[in-house]
Amino acid sequence: MKKPIVRYIFYFLCLYDLYLYLPDIFDLFGSDIQPPTIDYLLYFDAAMLLFGGIVIGIILIRTEGRFNKVLGIIMILMNMIFTPWFILRGLPG
Repeated sequence: MKKPIVRYIFYFLCLYDLYLYLPDIFDLFGSDIQPPTIDYLLYFDAAMLLFGGIVIGIILIRTEGRFNKVLGIIMILMNMIFTPWFILRGLPG
């Protein structure tokens, strides 16, 4: 990935994806911390949690650099493990 602006956009999206998991991760540890959110981003949030991290992970794995490959694997694993797990935990009953 030769263009630094594209790389910075991917890193920002990775941070945003991690930010979306914060309330559920805090809940796992029994903490009642709620990071601030903006209601206008609700649909982007849902899309990012469901498949955005996987797409970003694949793109990062295909780019050069060990950091990008490790970050890509983390993004894919988080979205394949945490998303279904937190959805199941949130279902009533």
